[in-house]
Amino acid sequence: MYGKRCVLPAILFTVFFSLGFAATGKAQSDGSAIETPVDSATFELIREYFKYDKKLPLNPKVFDKWPWRGPQVITKVSYSSVRGQRVPAYLAIPKDSEGKKLPVVVLMHGWNLFWGKNEDWVQAWLPILTANGYAVLVPDHFLFGERRREDTSESDYDFGPYSTRDWMAQTVVDLRRGIDYLQQRPEIDPERIAVLGGSLGGWIGSVLAAVEPRIKTTVLTVPATDFGTRQDAPGMVVNSSNYFPRITSPLMVVIALRDSELRIARARELFKLVGGGKKLIEYDEQHFLPPDKYNHDIMLWLKENL
Repeated sequence: MYGKRCVLPAILFTVFFSLGFAATGKAQSDGSAIETPVDSATFELIREYFKYDKKLPLNPKVFDKWPWRGPQVITKVSYSSVRGQRVPAYLAIPKDSEGKKLPVVVLMHGWNLFWGKNEDWVQAWLPILTANGYAVLVPDHFLFGERRREDTSESDYDFGPYSTRDWMAQTVVDLRRGIDYLQQRPEIDPERIAVLGGSLGGWIGSVLAAVEPRIKTTVLTVPATDFGTRQDAPGMVVNSSNYFPRITSPLMVVIALRDSELRIARARELFKLVGGGKKLIEYDEQHFLPPDKYNHDIMLWLKENL
């Protein structure tokens, strides 16, 4: 992600790293594709970027529903997050589920700036998940989809170290606020929340899973953790090497064997850092994994862990 061009709007963050805090994480050692994770004390400081005032009102809004195609009713919603941001999202509820408390999957889209929650990968997953009895929440990441700045094109995005840190902090808090929203919905079982992220969403999901204790299980497909490999002060906030060892919910990682060599190598090594229940799946496929073809292992994992 550091290689793209972007200008982020001004965001106020605590900048304790910038004021002289010494980084303890190390770059890759010889033969390793990942970085040495930071120690526990440093991680607790990093975690501060993803905390927020729990009393902040959600001010949820429902725009309309789409019940006509597929095994679900899709509702367009939005809710308030931090720093004055509102998060647009889809909430998909399986049909004929009235009166039930449903497990829910927070679905995290990939890079496509103008698609966001309308990404084809997301739209393919919605009917698969809802047909199997799961509610689904799909928010737009910060600066993606409906939140994309009107005066920019994809070539204008250039995430430098500090803007990447700020973007990740906003996006992860937005997702945590989405979980707050789900816990207020009468159809949702608040004890059965999963996250499923693909590519960019897999990178984000590795951070979210480590800092959000309400997640019961996590699935990361082709996680683009190579977008953040620095271990300097801003880089360690987005580096997945610091988060995988702190994921405590059962974790599935899905790899595409015709993806980039670095992405594959990082996924395998990061997976080894997880201490709890985990499973690694590898497909002989390119980076994009069509959900209609590659859903069996994930659905089985969700059934067993959610």
